[in-house]
Amino acid sequence: MKILLVNPPTYDPYSEVGADMPPLGLAYIAAVLKNDDFDVEIVDKNVETGPIKYSNYSIVGISSLTPTYPEALKIAEEAKKSGATTVMGGYHATFLDEEVLNTGLIDYVVRGEGEYVFRDLVRHIAQKKPVEEVKGISYRSKGRIVRTPDALPPDPIDDLPFPARELLKLDRYHTHLNEMPMTTMITSRGCPFNCFFCASSLFGGRKWRARSPRSVVDEVEQLKYDYGYKAVDFMDDNFTLSPERTIGICEEMIRRKLNVSWWALSRADTIVRNEDMVKKMAEAGAYMLFIGMESPDPTVLKFYHKREGKEVFTKAVKLLKKYGIRVWASFMMGAVSETKKMIDKTIYFARKLNIDAAQFSILTPYPGTALYHYVKDRIFVKDWSLFDGMHSVFKTDYLTPKDLRYLTFKAYTLFYLRPVWFTKEIFRAIKNRRLFWTLRNYPWKLLKLTRRFLSSIYSSNTLK
Repeated sequence: MKILLVNPPTYDPYSEVGADMPPLGLAYIAAVLKNDDFDVEIVDKNVETGPIKYSNYSIVGISSLTPTYPEALKIAEEAKKSGATTVMGGYHATFLDEEVLNTGLIDYVVRGEGEYVFRDLVRHIAQKKPVEEVKGISYRSKGRIVRTPDALPPDPIDDLPFPARELLKLDRYHTHLNEMPMTTMITSRGCPFNCFFCASSLFGGRKWRARSPRSVVDEVEQLKYDYGYKAVDFMDDNFTLSPERTIGICEEMIRRKLNVSWWALSRADTIVRNEDMVKKMAEAGAYMLFIGMESPDPTVLKFYHKREGKEVFTKAVKLLKKYGIRVWASFMMGAVSETKKMIDKTIYFARKLNIDAAQFSILTPYPGTALYHYVKDRIFVKDWSLFDGMHSVFKTDYLTPKDLRYLTFKAYTLFYLRPVWFTKEIFRAIKNRRLFWTLRNYPWKLLKLTRRFLSSIYSSNTLK
């Protein structure tokens, strides 16, 4: 039995400037299937554009995030016509399984983390056993939706095999960090915070499941010596949730003298409370941290169920700068009762904060989030591909879609076209002896990124 796993194309502005990432979730599923002696392949439509002969496969598994869902359905339609059994997983399918199954293009939905659920489903199909025995799937039977009991997510996750990266065309991904080739890793799953706009805690559970420092650094070592990567993007929702574990990972990386640069997501309050952790991270090669700040306005942060604030954000940036770690902060605009004046303050705060990069997104109610249920009656866009953080898709109290388009453009323009920001990057390049690389890459990348954001912001004729 041959199995194909497909990642739909993602229209992400960052991929246009060399920030493309391999589908790590599919590589994990493939690794589990390989351990069970199944014949499995992966196709990432972001880097492989040729036609696929679906008739060569018995089962086609398709990943789906909300903005990639329309493209995922096109893949499913082709696979279905070829006679393959179609399976869809990922966030969108997990939370809107009925909508997915009602298309008639998908035979089974895998809900939540899919490694063992998908494997068990494949086993039952191969052995012609009743699929109702498989936990964590949804399917249609006799005209109704059947949902089997939820499957427990993998725990401990140290038991999972490393992702089957050998099945990916790694030479087609060109992401770099500090001029060094970078790829992705996951060291923990689940999230206890349950932010209003995020579905991670519902998808992977409120229990935080973390890999041991030894397991994490074993994979970093494999990435460096077997695959040639000198930089790593830790994609955990919160890499630093346990400061003790973070320090343990750093100490193990230092002990093995891996000398890799890395990037991770963290929270400002964790940074502020753990200077010893920050110091150790810097010693272990931490190049940049991504911190979700969203807004300096306390009423907006309360709406998002975030416990941090403007003072904590400022302290976190200062502490990271003290140890030479760069900061990429994310901000959101378009909360239900947010005003233009409040967003202008967010833009001013981002400019004043002395961070190295900023991401400005339009608040998007993804299925599975508390926000989605809160604004469901306000949503006026039916095209799921526009649920990408760059389009306004629900009505707010004070801002029109046109206002949010303008404010997004304004935010990126005022932040990245500051002479002080570009001058700082030039001096950093001179200090690190990489001026030529900076001058060769930054201007055209910035132009491409700006063009992509503008085309995304202004493209939809459904947004007025």
